[in-house]
Amino acid sequence: MNRLPVVLALSAMILGCAAAVNADVYSGSLAYSSPAPFDSDDELAVIGQPTQWPSYNVTMHWTVTDEDTSFPSFPWKYTYTFSHDGSQAGFSHIIIETSDGFTEDDITGLTGASVASIGLQNVSSGNPHMPENVTGIRFNPLSSGLFSMTWSFWSDRAPVWGDFYARCGGGPVGDLVNSAYNYNEDDLGVERGFLDPNDDNSLLDDVDPVAMPSNGSVDFHILRPDSVVPEPSTPVLLLMGVGLLLRRSRGIIVVVGRSGT
Repeated sequence: MNRLPVVLALSAMILGCAAAVNADVYSGSLAYSSPAPFDSDDELAVIGQPTQWPSYNVTMHWTVTDEDTSFPSFPWKYTYTFSHDGSQAGFSHIIIETSDGFTEDDITGLTGASVASIGLQNVSSGNPHMPENVTGIRFNPLSSGLFSMTWSFWSDRAPVWGDFYARCGGGPVGDLVNSAYNYNEDDLGVERGFLDPNDDNSLLDDVDPVAMPSNGSVDFHILRPDSVVPEPSTPVLLLMGVGLLLRRSRGIIVVVGRSGT
């Protein structure tokens, strides 16, 4: 009996299952509604010149999917949109948290922004009102004066829950600079900040949720790249098993993604 047609048919079925199993799309958003001050009814903390960001409606939206296979070695596509409905104070930069160990080798295909730095982002005059230091990617807009910024990139890191921070362009108006971040106030009304691995004051730290990725948000967090490379999925492991079966079938050798005899 020639087993090759049977095994090839099984391979096609597994590939179909892989497409179905791995077709993940997660989307969510957080919002701030004016007027100031922000409070527990808001999902974003917005601080700054009273006639600018605090008087605008501000949103952060994200979509994460592994449906787009433009970069096979980078299976996860992350798309973010940060915007406000005002007419003043565009963006200087936006920081998306990453886990420790994330490097420039874990990102590709960036559109809609440029990367200024990857690593520890410190609270400073350049990041006013940021609750705490955070490890992340600092994205800069491609032009000044934007009131809505959408950018995408592919990563080999799977999505987990985390934080973000955004700052307006230009200098301060008076002593105030506009900024926004996901609002991590606890049930007692205490701002929990971000999780800074170099800060031993755990009372100030917000611990990111360990829940699985999903639509919507968990405790006002966004989806962002982890630092762990995902393990092969079950369909991939099954394909490896098919390869072993073919090796044992009349000397035929099949390597997924390559041809051989």
